[in-house]
Amino acid sequence: MSNTNNDYSKMKNIVEISAMVTESSDFFAIKDKIIEKMLEVVHPTKACVNLFYKNNYQHAYLVCSETLEYIPQVFPVNSPRGVRIDFSEYPAYVQESVKEKKIIYIKNIFEDDRAINERDLAKSEGYTGRIVFPFIINKAVVGFMTCFLTEEDHITEADVDFISSVASLIALSIEITTKNNSTLLLVHKLRGAIASINEATKKLYLNNNINGFLEHLSKQACNITNSKEALIVINEKEFKHKVCNYYSTEGKNETNTYPIIDEILSQDSMGYYKNDIKSENDSKIKSYIFAKLKNKDNIIGCIVCANSQNYTDDDLNILGVLAKQISVGVQLYEYNIEEVKHKVLANELNLLNKQQKLIMDKSKMDVTDEKELNFYHSPARVVGGDFYYAMRVDEHNIFYIVADVMGHGMVSNYVVAMIKGAFKVLCNQYKKASDVMTNLNKMLYDEFDKMGVFTTCLITLLNTKENTITVSNAGHYSPIFVKNDGTIDRGIKCQKGIPIGIMDDAQYEDNTINIDNYPMVCMYTDGVLEINNSSKEEYSIFRLEKFMENNFKYSKDVIVEKLKKELKEFSDKDHYDDDILIVMLKDK
Repeated sequence: MSNTNNDYSKMKNIVEISAMVTESSDFFAIKDKIIEKMLEVVHPTKACVNLFYKNNYQHAYLVCSETLEYIPQVFPVNSPRGVRIDFSEYPAYVQESVKEKKIIYIKNIFEDDRAINERDLAKSEGYTGRIVFPFIINKAVVGFMTCFLTEEDHITEADVDFISSVASLIALSIEITTKNNSTLLLVHKLRGAIASINEATKKLYLNNNINGFLEHLSKQACNITNSKEALIVINEKEFKHKVCNYYSTEGKNETNTYPIIDEILSQDSMGYYKNDIKSENDSKIKSYIFAKLKNKDNIIGCIVCANSQNYTDDDLNILGVLAKQISVGVQLYEYNIEEVKHKVLANELNLLNKQQKLIMDKSKMDVTDEKELNFYHSPARVVGGDFYYAMRVDEHNIFYIVADVMGHGMVSNYVVAMIKGAFKVLCNQYKKASDVMTNLNKMLYDEFDKMGVFTTCLITLLNTKENTITVSNAGHYSPIFVKNDGTIDRGIKCQKGIPIGIMDDAQYEDNTINIDNYPMVCMYTDGVLEINNSSKEEYSIFRLEKFMENNFKYSKDVIVEKLKKELKEFSDKDHYDDDILIVMLKDK
């Protein structure tokens, strides 16, 4: 994988890990998934997560499954809190990392004196290097992660930065788990930051406007750090002059932070904050926080915020996420100027498409011996905004969702991820389709409002015992009901509510239908209806209904092939301007 593609993979995985953290209040339920996501894009041999409980540094508890083989042989694995290990048994550099609250990289266990007591273990386990990342919450270390490296493993500074970001998100997840109520504001900040990142990147991609991109993020930097002003400066060789954007909550045109930019860029630290600044020269800066912008191995600028009442490590972590996205945005901008961007995005979107396809493929299922759920999906731009997901909640009940997100590409992929995560949680909390829909809207409204997106969708509860479906409709097309004789029952209309993300207090209804006499129920998005022929005539609901009447008895694969052929003959095209998604609940 090229460096560019690897950078995009890291960005994508950071966003996915962030979504996991913000969706879950239980660190222990997601810890292994976080490590798996991390190891997809960086390649230490293994990674171990260790926690301290109640500020007791006498023992560290090993809680991650991706660990050394000798652990279960030496220490009993019988505690839900993890394997308890005397912290004094850890190498000196691990203890130093915890004490000094810093990352320590031992490149060669056999040459560094701090690892002298570890060499026999390293030989038996086959590793030669080790990196320690402390988890810091409110200036206290609550645990640490160690990554083990073989001679073949190659870890760059960018990889270390990425793993450090993951460590920060792990610390956030631990904090959410232990102090859920007190961290609601922090969670809101992080989710808001992610939403803003995606919105700004979307605008940059569509409009190729670096100034608008920076203006959006400088405002968000003030918001998420409670600062009075923010300044973003980029100084790449390709730019004749520094590109910068300044924002002040007080509406002033003159920045107080610009004079300290050179001082910040000269520091070794990638990020830092300082409170209660007392200056003899009557400086207007009373506190500041910064994160540097890095493109591969080059520092290309920084983002600086000033004059918050009190900056914290959490603010620094979130600002670091913002800084990484600004760096990626600058890359996007440069690629677009050089007409390379589209190739890079196409490759990344292909990866995302594979992930989205895997998610939807898992929703194919035999609901009973006689019925199945299946679908056909054809995204317009590699990654689409159309989405289907199904999950069995008990022996007789299956929830499934069909959604049409406004937009395409990486932004819609992120929205789809949010919908899926929220939907899975709510289906285990509520018994009615309308309750799931109502609470899905409440859960996602703030993020959708910030990003300027909405989605229409159908949520269906299939009861296999009663052979009924209960449909809740958020501004979507009603399903097509095919009767036993092959005709369409046009008398069934599922009452519509407004789309998700339009109103925060929207309410939705249940529409329950017995499907004994309906061998197929078809749900779809508008992409197939809006396909045009050479006369600008749309394919329309009328043709889709006619197609289902003539083909509902065939298998899913035959139906799909016949539909592809009919659409191509109708439009004389192989590719279409919008996503196509058709979900079929049908007799086998």
